[in-house]
Amino acid sequence: MGKLFVIGLGPGGMEHLTPAARAALGEAQVVVGYQTYMDLVMPLLEGKKLLVSGMRQEVERAGQALAEAARGQVVALISSGDAGIYGMAGLVLEMAQGRDVEIQVIPGVSAVQAAAAALGAPLMHDFAVISLSDLLTPWDLIRRRLDAAARADFVIALYNPRSHGRTTQLDEARRILLRYRRPKTPVGLVRHAGRDQQQAWVEPLARFDDSAVDMSTLVIIGNSRTFVDDQGRMVTPRGYERRYQVAGGQSTDQTQQGPSTARALFIGGTSSDVGKSIIAAGLCRLFRRRGLSVAPFKAQNMALNSAVTPEGGEIGRAQALQAAACGLAPHTDMNPLLLKPNSETGSQVIVQGRMLGNMGVREYHAFKAQAFDRVKESFARLAAAHELIIMEGAGSIAEINLREHDLTNLGAAALAQAPVLLVADIHRGGVFAQVLGTLELLHPEERAQIAGVIINRFRGDASLLASGIAEIEERTGVPVLGVVPWIELRLPEEDSMALAGKKSQARGRGLRIAVIRLPRISNYTDFDPLEHEADVDLAYVSEAGSLAEFDLVILPGSKNTLEDLAWLQARGLAAEILAFHQAGGRVVGICGGFQMLGTRISDPGGLESSQGERTGLGLLDVATTLQGDKQTHLAEALPLPTATALGFTPGEVLGGYEIHLGQSVRGAQTPALFRLRRRTDNQDIEDGARSADGRVWGTYLHGLFDNASARRALLGPLRKARGLSDPKDSASCLDAELDRLADHLAAHLDLARIDALLHPDLRENSSCLAG
Repeated sequence: MGKLFVIGLGPGGMEHLTPAARAALGEAQVVVGYQTYMDLVMPLLEGKKLLVSGMRQEVERAGQALAEAARGQVVALISSGDAGIYGMAGLVLEMAQGRDVEIQVIPGVSAVQAAAAALGAPLMHDFAVISLSDLLTPWDLIRRRLDAAARADFVIALYNPRSHGRTTQLDEARRILLRYRRPKTPVGLVRHAGRDQQQAWVEPLARFDDSAVDMSTLVIIGNSRTFVDDQGRMVTPRGYERRYQVAGGQSTDQTQQGPSTARALFIGGTSSDVGKSIIAAGLCRLFRRRGLSVAPFKAQNMALNSAVTPEGGEIGRAQALQAAACGLAPHTDMNPLLLKPNSETGSQVIVQGRMLGNMGVREYHAFKAQAFDRVKESFARLAAAHELIIMEGAGSIAEINLREHDLTNLGAAALAQAPVLLVADIHRGGVFAQVLGTLELLHPEERAQIAGVIINRFRGDASLLASGIAEIEERTGVPVLGVVPWIELRLPEEDSMALAGKKSQARGRGLRIAVIRLPRISNYTDFDPLEHEADVDLAYVSEAGSLAEFDLVILPGSKNTLEDLAWLQARGLAAEILAFHQAGGRVVGICGGFQMLGTRISDPGGLESSQGERTGLGLLDVATTLQGDKQTHLAEALPLPTATALGFTPGEVLGGYEIHLGQSVRGAQTPALFRLRRRTDNQDIEDGARSADGRVWGTYLHGLFDNASARRALLGPLRKARGLSDPKDSASCLDAELDRLADHLAAHLDLARIDALLHPDLRENSSCLAG
C-alpha cells in the first residue's frame, strides 16, 4: 500500500521548512504540486518524479497524488504555508473517502504566522482568519463573516485580499471594519511573507495604502487594543498587564486601568426624552447629600426652555435645575453651548451664556472646532472647582451620522474620562432593542466607555424584566444598574419631546387655560405651575376653532417673534384671539407673546427675521423694536398700582428673569405693570402693560407664575367668574421634589456599583447616599 504526505512548506524560504516536512520530502518517490511551490524546494527534489500543474488545478493535483499513492508509491503533495490552512489537506481528505490510502498531514509555518512575525506581535489575542476570495465562497457569506468578526473585536487576518479579477473586495472589507473599529486601528500588510522579497508596513485602517496589495499579500487588522510601539511594530496586548507590571509599569490596556480615578459621571441616552436630565438631577442631589461638592455639565444643549444665571448668562433649563439639586446657583460653565432653534435649519447660538448669533447647520459644523475649545475651558473650570461633575448627553449617544463632529456625547465623556451610564425609556416600548441597537452602533473604544444601563419609567412588576436583562447583559457585557419605576414629579421640563406629550384640548371641569403652541415656542415651563394647580385644565393649542371654550388664553415666549406672529395670523388664531377678547375673554402675553399683543413689531436689523416689520394684535398699546443686545437678567418685580388692580399683592416682591431681544414702548395712556430691579446690573425699569378694560396684560418676566401670589392674581378672577372657590395651595417645594427624586433613585439603582465607577476619594460615607 502506498502513502501520501500532504506537506506544508511554510512561507517559502528553505529555512522555514520543518524537519518533519524535510524528512517526508526525502522519503517521497513522487512529488505533486504547483510549479511556484516546486521551485521553492527544488534542491530537495532531485531524482524524484515530479507532477506539476498550474493555478486553479487543485482538484487535478489531489487526484494525481491519490492515484499515485494507490499504485503503491510514496507521494508528497505540497502546499505553501500550512497544508491545513487554505491548503490541500482538506481537499485530499474529502476525495480520499472510500480509498485505501494512508494519508499523513505534515504541518508547516502558516502565512499568517510568518506575516505576524514580520509585523511584531499582532496575534497575541483571539483572531479570525478570513479569505476574501469568492471563487469558492459566496461574497455575501464572506461579508457576514467580516461583520461578525469585526463586531466581536477579533484581530482579523485577510488572505487573498486582491487579484487581477477581484479589485473591490478589500475596500468593502475596510468599510465593514470601520463600522466597529476606530479609524486609527493599526493595519499590517506583508507581501511575500518569509521570502527574500518580503515587504512589511503598518498604516491606519481608514487610510492604508492598498495599491501594492495582491494575492501574495496578507493583511492583519488589529483589535480595539492593538497599538504600534515605538519601533513601529504591531502589538496586541494579551492581558498580562492586569496581573503584572509591563512596559515600565505603565499599562497598555486602555479599558482596564485598575481602580477608577474618575471624577465625572456621564449620563447618556438611547434617544431624546428618555429621562437623562432627571436622572442626572437626582444623582446630583444624591451625591450632594453625601457632602460632596457636585456640579452639573452639559457641553451642548438644544432647548426650548432656558434659564438665566446670576451674572446674566443664558443656559439650558435642565442645567439650572441640576444646579439647584447641587445646591448651587446656575453658571454658564454648566452649559457652555446652547442652541435655540428659530427655523427649520438654524438656531440662535449662545456661547458661555452670550448670544453669538444665528447659524445654519453647515455654518455651525464649521464653528464646532472653536466651540469645543469653549467646552474644554468650561469643563476645566468646573472640574477645578468641584469634586464631582455629573454630565449629561444630548439625544442618543449613537448618532453615528454626527460622530465626526460630536462634542456633547461620548466625545465629551472621553474629554472628562467619565464612565457612561446609558438611560433607556421602557415607557416608549422596545427597551431591549433600544439598548442593544445603541451599543451595536458604537465603535469598540466607544462601547468600552459604557459602564452600565439604567431602564427608566417602568410601570409594573420589575421581576418580569429579569430574563430580558439577563440576555442583554450576556450579549453586551454591560450590566443593568437599575430599573427606575415611573414617578410623577413637579419639576421643570426642557425637551421638545416633552412638549409633544402635552394635551391640546381641555377635558376637565375646572378652569380652562389655552397656551398657544407657537412653532418656535420658548420657556413653556413658565406654565408648569399653572398645570399643577388642582382646578386648572391647561392645554397647548395650535389649531383655530376651540378658543371659545377656554377661560384664559396665554401667548407664550418665542425664539422668533415675527415669524410666529405671521404663523398666528396665517393660521386664523390671531383673529380668533381678537374674537375671544371681544366676547369678554382674558388674554395674557409673556415675553414674545407680550410683544405680539402690541400694535407693531419691527426688526430693522434682521436680528430674528427678514420680515422687517409686522402689525401686532393691537390688544395693547405697545410698539416693539428688536434691536441692541439680548437682555438676560435675573429680576425682582414690584407690582405697580396697575398690577394691584389685577389682584397682585401690593408691596410683595416677585422673582423671575428676562430673556428677550428688543424694547417695547407703551402709549401715553397705557400704564406699566411692574417695576423691575435687575439683579445683574441693579438697574430699575418699568415693565409690562395692561389694557384699558383690564382683560389683557403682558410682561417680559419669565418665571412669574412660580410665585404663588402671581398665580392667585391670575386665577382669582377666573374662579370668581366661574363660581369656583380657591383650592388648597397645591404648590410643591423644589427642594422637596428633588429630595423625593433622589430617594426614588436611591431605592432603585445599584448605588454601590455606580459608586465603584468613581475615584476612591468620592466613595467615603457611601451610606449617606440613601439620605
